[in-house]
Amino acid sequence: MPPAPLPPNEARRLTALQSYDILDTVCDKALDDIAALAARLTGAPIALVSLLDGQRQWFKARVGLEATGTPRDQAFCGYAILNDAMLQVPDAAADPRFNDNPLVTGAAEIRFYAGVPLINPQGFALGTLCVIDHKPRELDAEQRETLTALARSVMTTLELHRAMKDLRTLALSDSLTGLPNRAALIDMVERTIARQRRHGEPFALLAIDLDGFKILNDQQGHAAGDRALIDVGRTLTTVARREDLAARVGGDEFVLLLVAYNAADLSSTADRIRATIEVSMQQRGWAVTASVGAVHFHAPPDSFDHAMSLADAAMYAAKQAGRNRVATIGFSAAALADAAD
Repeated sequence: MPPAPLPPNEARRLTALQSYDILDTVCDKALDDIAALAARLTGAPIALVSLLDGQRQWFKARVGLEATGTPRDQAFCGYAILNDAMLQVPDAAADPRFNDNPLVTGAAEIRFYAGVPLINPQGFALGTLCVIDHKPRELDAEQRETLTALARSVMTTLELHRAMKDLRTLALSDSLTGLPNRAALIDMVERTIARQRRHGEPFALLAIDLDGFKILNDQQGHAAGDRALIDVGRTLTTVARREDLAARVGGDEFVLLLVAYNAADLSSTADRIRATIEVSMQQRGWAVTASVGAVHFHAPPDSFDHAMSLADAAMYAAKQAGRNRVATIGFSAAALADAAD
């Protein structure tokens, strides 16, 4: 069984698909309704919203089929995305592209397929809206028009999903550094606290405040200040693991949330950040350093505000001790008990 050839723009097509952040997400009622309508109006027992990833086709919506996807090399949709128009296969058993396909010869018993490519505004085919039957047949002209119109509705829904995702990203991002903002940090810390209450998973917070930043702004202008903030953001992004979160929470104030973090490594991590910031600023000829307050939470704090108050207290202790240094504290069950007393 020859797999479908890859589209000539496959790498960019996959990048476009990933931009929707839709793969492996929960069901979408709007897309489920479109798939159900496609099945009803074409008289097909199976209808799918199929998205073609690098190695698989994944069904975002499905009617009449239990499977959530198949290997891409078995996907009829792999052929459908090669053209702008509908692909119709009246009898897969008689089509040399599909007659030995496991979906045709096996328990699925696919004989008829019609798929309309889901083409986004940039011209990339993300997948298809397709209908399938267990007997040979063809769609009439009205059914073909209906399926094509429904495919446009699927694409409109996907575009709305991406627009909402982009708006959420903007709402939770700092426009200068691109880091998550205070709102995003609050959400992540509160979820981390909740997880610690359930599973006892420790975490750490680093509060980072720049020393000498106001002088840099006053003497060399806001462009230099912006460059410094961007550099700090990049430093934190480099240190952060995938599960962590680096955020800008104020003018020259940053926070790094370290999830499931070992207390033994906290001081060295915090000092590495401090030293990296110092070196990067020296290379630009700027007298800017960082005071870092690091708190390891062996027990859950009361809230985000409680957690941040401890991290800020540690950071102010670093400033009071002479700036450009790290102050570290631990928050344990004993501290909780003392607070309760």
